[in-house]
Amino acid sequence: MSQYQNLTASTQVKTGSGTLLGVVVNSHSSGTLRFNDGTTGTTSAGVKATGVLTVSGAISDGEVALIGDVTYTFKTTLTGAANEVLIDSSVAAALDNLKVAVNAGAGAGTKYGTGTVANPLVTATTNSDTEQTVEAYSVGTYGNAIPTTETMANGAWGATTLASGAESSLLIINTFTFPAGSGVYELGEIDFYAGLYATIGGTIDFTLIYN
Repeated sequence: MSQYQNLTASTQVKTGSGTLLGVVVNSHSSGTLRFNDGTTGTTSAGVKATGVLTVSGAISDGEVALIGDVTYTFKTTLTGAANEVLIDSSVAAALDNLKVAVNAGAGAGTKYGTGTVANPLVTATTNSDTEQTVEAYSVGTYGNAIPTTETMANGAWGATTLASGAESSLLIINTFTFPAGSGVYELGEIDFYAGLYATIGGTIDFTLIYN
């Protein structure tokens, strides 16, 4: 069933998904409209949440780093259990092994435990001799709730969860200037997924039709 909303100022019309159907212009003075699929009227591709594990000294056998729902256990010798990470010859090597374990890359059984699968929430991206970055699979604020904790004497995450994730806001109808007077404008069926935001320019009174 279609919904109707009268608007005179820029606003988020709806959260979540739906379909934009049309506009009834009641009156306007040089009025314009633009629509975004998102929570703001500023077009953005969104940002993936990230976190950084920093290690300042030697890693000990049995210390752990938790990423999402997966606990990675550093070991001087692999026992064959899943989610173990070989400490190897240096902190840099241990972080390299953590990276391939998170991504389930090459080295199962030698660099990390057999049976380890790719982390379901994050990928491990850039690293250095002392740092490993992980990021959420997709853009959005959901990633800011992904846990990152550890029990390491010489290691720490930047925060207890990933951070800086932001939702996308994609332009679905560019700025449109209405002809003088009132009118009814059918837009077809334009789907949106992350919310519907209407940006108004000038002075306009209109009724939006959407599902």
